[in-house]
Amino acid sequence: MRSRTKNLLSDDQIRELVQTNFGDGCRVGTIEELKGGMFNAAYRIERLNENDKIVLKVSAAEGTPILSYEKATMRTEVEVYRMLAQQTSIPTPKLLAYDFSRKQISCDYFFMTALNGRAMTKVKLKKENRAAVMRELAEYLAQQHLVKGKYFGYFTQEETDRFSSWKDAFHHMMKMILNDGKAHGLELPYERYEKVLKEKEQYLEQVKEPTLVNYDLHPGNIFLVEQGDEYVIEGIVDFERAYWGDPYADFPAAFLMTDDISTEKDFWEAYKAAAGITHDITKEEKIRLLMYRLYLFTIMWVEIYRYGFLYARFQEYFSKKVALKCLNELDKL
Repeated sequence: MRSRTKNLLSDDQIRELVQTNFGDGCRVGTIEELKGGMFNAAYRIERLNENDKIVLKVSAAEGTPILSYEKATMRTEVEVYRMLAQQTSIPTPKLLAYDFSRKQISCDYFFMTALNGRAMTKVKLKKENRAAVMRELAEYLAQQHLVKGKYFGYFTQEETDRFSSWKDAFHHMMKMILNDGKAHGLELPYERYEKVLKEKEQYLEQVKEPTLVNYDLHPGNIFLVEQGDEYVIEGIVDFERAYWGDPYADFPAAFLMTDDISTEKDFWEAYKAAAGITHDITKEEKIRLLMYRLYLFTIMWVEIYRYGFLYARFQEYFSKKVALKCLNELDKL
């Protein structure tokens, strides 16, 4: 996917970064751009000396128009990889090196091990195998939700953007994306957003503890490998949009096409068991889930400025339709 935020490097630049981080004697073979992502540029690089392949991920270049919440996404991703490796058994690539100094190139970057499997979007699973993968995913997500933070909101060093309540953090997050929409001249129903969020803010107060939220756990970021006659999860990637919030916020992002997470029975029942949840989704939880779905599709609506005309129109139509449906449903509850 082509995007204005992708900072494409030449092969010579990539070789220089490899040698800086792994030594002058590190010989580079093939270099392949990974085109599946929509924000950062990424490359699969063959290291001839080590007889392996690694991945280089490169942030947007300085001066590139990005959304307000995207200012430190690569630093967030590196931090999440480190936390998950230390506190969970969730399979992820191994972090190899990173540099946020912007001395060699005018952006952040990091290296990690390459996964050998295929994205779940490219694998045709049998019904029973998909159910097993969903149960496996539920176990990993429940582990992720045991990782707790000290504040609510996006990863940041700015004290003013660290919130003691989820309600204040979510208001701030929504305000940022709506202000971005105004800055890009998009005609969102801003007054409706303000009205609905004010009316439903009380439900956000039910969340008392900052939990690690991935917010990008779609099938394109879940890699599968064959094990016998079935596929299993090899690794999960792309934690750049993570924040500290309500664990339920992960469900609308993980299942974009699902209005009701309880309909994903294999996943939901396994998650409930792993997370110690003994009740069905309450009205209050449904309202929170709708708010997180609204936020996700509002982001998708606003970010269309960075894409080509045809894809932007498609994403605008889809995201606008879902966001308006969320507003309508929240009005009724």
